[in-house]
Amino acid sequence: MSEITLNVEGRRVKVDEAFLRLTPEQQEATVEEIAASLGPKDDSGLMGQLNQGIANSAGGIIDLINPFDKPHALNPFKEGTGSAKVGIEAGMDAIGVNRATTEPDTLMENFARGAGEAAGAAPVGGAVAKALSGAGGLLGSIADDASQAMNTTRGVVSEMFAGGGAQAGAAHAKDAGAPEWVQQTAAIAGGAGVGAIPGAVRSTPSAIGARKLTSAVKTAAMPYTNTGGKEVARQRMQELAGGPERAAELARHVGPTEIGLTPAQQTGDQNLLGLEQEAMRRDPNLRARIEQQTEQGKQVAAQNIRSMGGDPADAQAFFNERRKTWRENIIGMVDRATEGALRPAAKNSEMINSQEVSEKIKAAENAARVQEANLWARVPRDTKVGTTAARQKAHALIAQTPKAQKDDIPRVVQELLGPTANNGFDEFETVGEMHGLYSKLREVARAARSGNNQQRNMARIADEVADAVLEDMGAGAGVTEAGRAIDNARAFSAEMHEVFSQGVVGKLLKRSIDGDRTIDPGLTLNRSLGRGGATGAVGADDIQKAAGSSADPQMEDFVTGLFNRSAFSPDGAFNQRGALSFMRDNGEMLQRFPYLRDTLDEAIKTQTRASNAADRGARALQNANSPAKSVTAAFTQGPSETAIETVFKAKRPSVAARELVATARKDASGKAMDGLKGSFADYVIRKSTDANGLNGDAMLRLLQTPETAATLRTALPSADLNRMKMIGTELRKLRDGRKAAPDIGGLSPRSPNRLIEMAARVIAAKQGAKMGGGSSGASIQTANMASSRMKGILGSLQNDKAEKLLIDAVSDPELFRLLLVDPGTVKLTPRQKSRLAPYFAGTAAAMGAE
Repeated sequence: MSEITLNVEGRRVKVDEAFLRLTPEQQEATVEEIAASLGPKDDSGLMGQLNQGIANSAGGIIDLINPFDKPHALNPFKEGTGSAKVGIEAGMDAIGVNRATTEPDTLMENFARGAGEAAGAAPVGGAVAKALSGAGGLLGSIADDASQAMNTTRGVVSEMFAGGGAQAGAAHAKDAGAPEWVQQTAAIAGGAGVGAIPGAVRSTPSAIGARKLTSAVKTAAMPYTNTGGKEVARQRMQELAGGPERAAELARHVGPTEIGLTPAQQTGDQNLLGLEQEAMRRDPNLRARIEQQTEQGKQVAAQNIRSMGGDPADAQAFFNERRKTWRENIIGMVDRATEGALRPAAKNSEMINSQEVSEKIKAAENAARVQEANLWARVPRDTKVGTTAARQKAHALIAQTPKAQKDDIPRVVQELLGPTANNGFDEFETVGEMHGLYSKLREVARAARSGNNQQRNMARIADEVADAVLEDMGAGAGVTEAGRAIDNARAFSAEMHEVFSQGVVGKLLKRSIDGDRTIDPGLTLNRSLGRGGATGAVGADDIQKAAGSSADPQMEDFVTGLFNRSAFSPDGAFNQRGALSFMRDNGEMLQRFPYLRDTLDEAIKTQTRASNAADRGARALQNANSPAKSVTAAFTQGPSETAIETVFKAKRPSVAARELVATARKDASGKAMDGLKGSFADYVIRKSTDANGLNGDAMLRLLQTPETAATLRTALPSADLNRMKMIGTELRKLRDGRKAAPDIGGLSPRSPNRLIEMAARVIAAKQGAKMGGGSSGASIQTANMASSRMKGILGSLQNDKAEKLLIDAVSDPELFRLLLVDPGTVKLTPRQKSRLAPYFAGTAAAMGAE
């Protein structure tokens, strides 16, 4: 059955392995029972081991550096000086000093032996080492280190307890059955990692005084413990930072970040960045983590900025819906304005209206002729009237007419009224004869004006003579009953002649030689009113004189058609200029039709309003669909990922952005505004990205551009903009952190315990000499190599503690900050103490746990 060894009050006790199956309470009771059975602890054994350690080291150091202790060819002392160690032991025995004659057994006895060896080496080795410190080679190197370590009170105490720890470590390895080289390594590690110094001090006699000794031991042993490694790391960190004050200032910059910066990157200090890069060179895993963290930092930065807004597609969808509703409202407004616009419609075509007016004129003429005949029928046909006026007019016209135009004089004039007439009228003729002549002359006049070969001179002569005949028939009228009848008939005939034989109506009723009308009835109104202006006004007056108001509807309908032709295009579009021109050019004619004129005026007003509304609506719709005119159209027509680019391409991006924001805020759900923010966030990311990813300098320059900053402020709150600036600053630090930093010359520059190093290198030299096979050349060479290698190993043992702390701090902001701050100026929280606990644990605590 196997056994286990317990350490009970510094004594080793072996118990059965059944001890491990006991409950914690039972184990504690068993240990107390064993302790009571052991009785009081005998400290004399410890003092004996301490004194023997002094003899070993004090004499051993002298023997090491004394080249004359043994006889050889170059020794002036024939028998040699002898061993100093043997001499010291004899001296102790002679004066009764208790000295252990056996090897140490317990852990405390081993510690006492090691402490004594270190203490005994100090007073002897210090002076000798100082004297030999100038020597070259291995001996000079050892002596120099020993001199620096041993010639101070702090150095002596430090070496004593380091030696105690070394001896205890070697004994512990030996008990575990380890080979000799492991025992030596354990001794060296023990010397560099003592953790229970204050307890040891209380049981160690010294001339230094307990309180002073404790303080000195703590300070001297600190660099060689785990806790000391922390102190070395702290001092190194503050040294790189430029001193405690600047280190404390930089520590205030270390904390949580947006993108996960390392502590050194947060400070931006070149030396601390050099520390980080050195740690990365030392630790491949750390390098991989930081490189991965760098890439992730860029991604996190983009994610953090992107999280400031929503999906731009939501904003586009809302804007599209708003624009659709807006378009429908515009179209509805235009439709309402168009529906209310008055457009007079012509009932009949121009031809029909003309034909109807022509028929009305012909009917009026016929009626006038009937009335004329009736009036003349009332005149006594046998009543005599004078012919003076007629004959004088005829004589004058005949005399005035050139011979070439003699044929233009109507034959009836020459035969009845000419000076050479044989059977002409006398001075007095009956009314019947005179009326007959009058009618004939009117007929000749009409015929002369008809046809293509018009005889206007003949018509003129006929009309002038007819007027003279009519004058003769009225001479003296109104005196008798017959006179009054003649006067009435004559006046009516004259008026009828003026209405139907002259002016526009006369032209309309004019006939050709064949008896056909020279103007087609379907063109009646076109030839009269259609010319517009004053001509149209005269035509309207003449028609109204002939047909009265019966032709007004047809004339108004005809004018309405003319108006529509000028005011509206074939496709129905209103032409305001054409309408106004028509009203201006036909003002006199329209005065004959006041109701029509008012109707057309109202039509122009309503059509103008409708046209203006339609034009405004069309422009609005066109602008609404034009990216150059409408920022919402531009935003919705592009891809959602780059929609916001249209804002920054505007002449004044901030103005365009305010328009979008004003529209987006009308979305009660808030998605449109979030989407707009997301668009701005995307823009910042795109404009800040180069071939290497997000660029903090580019982002900060973008955010500092006045117009860009004003544009972003329209949609993003100040908190988000400040956060973007912080992210930009961190991205800049992230990129700067990857640039080559100054070479700091290593992580921890401290050297190991000089005396322990000396002893360890001596041991290594002896082992190397053995490996050399005993020959002088090989032994010297292997001893030197082993001694140098041991110095490096010792350096690693101590420095690894500080370096491990510094390497861990590179990726641990809390630890990094604590190393920058002087522990005397900061109060650690329980969490911080827990974080640092692994680095404060001593070697002795670890040994006790085992």
